[in-house]
Amino acid sequence: MAAIPPAPRWTRKAKGWFLEFRLIPVLLWSYTAVALGTAIAYLASGSLNVLWFLAALALGALIQGWVTHAINEIYDWRSGTDQVGGRALSGGSHVRNLELLGERDLWWVFAISSVAVAALTAWVVRERAAWLALLIVVGYGLGLAYTAPPVSTSYHPFAGEWLGGFPGVLLSGLGAYAIQTLSISLVVTTALTAHALVCMAMLIVHHYLDEPMDAGATPPKRTTVVALGFTNAKRYAGIMAGIAAALYALLGATVHPAFFLGAAFTVPAVWIHLRIDPSELKSVTRNELRVIQLGVAAGLSTAVGLAPPLWPLLPIAAVGYLAHLAVAAPPAELARAWRKVRATDSGLRRP
Repeated sequence: MAAIPPAPRWTRKAKGWFLEFRLIPVLLWSYTAVALGTAIAYLASGSLNVLWFLAALALGALIQGWVTHAINEIYDWRSGTDQVGGRALSGGSHVRNLELLGERDLWWVFAISSVAVAALTAWVVRERAAWLALLIVVGYGLGLAYTAPPVSTSYHPFAGEWLGGFPGVLLSGLGAYAIQTLSISLVVTTALTAHALVCMAMLIVHHYLDEPMDAGATPPKRTTVVALGFTNAKRYAGIMAGIAAALYALLGATVHPAFFLGAAFTVPAVWIHLRIDPSELKSVTRNELRVIQLGVAAGLSTAVGLAPPLWPLLPIAAVGYLAHLAVAAPPAELARAWRKVRATDSGLRRP
């Protein structure tokens, strides 16, 4: 093995940038939120502007994928919670553990993506409406505050979900609706609330395997899981998923039958949240992927049901999901995690 030459530096950097984006969570959070917001705009107006859809998608993906994740990587590494390996999906993107990116690289990821967000915001303000900047700037600020001191909402119970993740998902979808229609409606707010609750429940699962590292970090990362304990955290996640399913069903009964698809895919997630074993790698990894798959299916199936022209988003999501697994690629621990996970103490294998 020592005789095998290391990969060229640029390929390692490229892989680091890709993994830092964390495509699978982005598919659930901003990608699906933007799709859902755009689809409801199509239902309301009967039209779809592809250019504005792509602008909303780029803004959501940049803010979540690189701005928020880069800052999260920097400060979670400093606190120590991401320095312990052995976790397939949580514990950061692993670019530091795998020596793909250093802290200076992560600051470059943050800076370049921030410039791109600023440029896109200026264009949207010029071509659409100045008030749209408020949605973008608030979403950007919440992403920073999720980990960066002195606020660090993710280091406080409930704040990470309700002052970080929930409004971030909501604003991403509302922005997609607003850029199409230059308005906000009760229907889109309700639908995005349902999707945001699905994402919050997934975030609870994401923090199960982090619990001992978070509790021992400096400063301590007192996530909701650390504060509540595993049993109550499971109930909390299940309740959020149940409310999301009820909201989808309510919209299905009062607005459009396509919303019943969201309810149908979210109900099984409630059962998964209540049955998961938060202390066991195999159970958490497999079921986190199941929750993600169901959340993406709930949002995208509803979106396509409301706006059939958005159907290409389904295969694109599938390709992106598989691409992330292929590049992350610790073979059995991650790539086949939804079927079989070898719960060993050896951690993630180096590329």
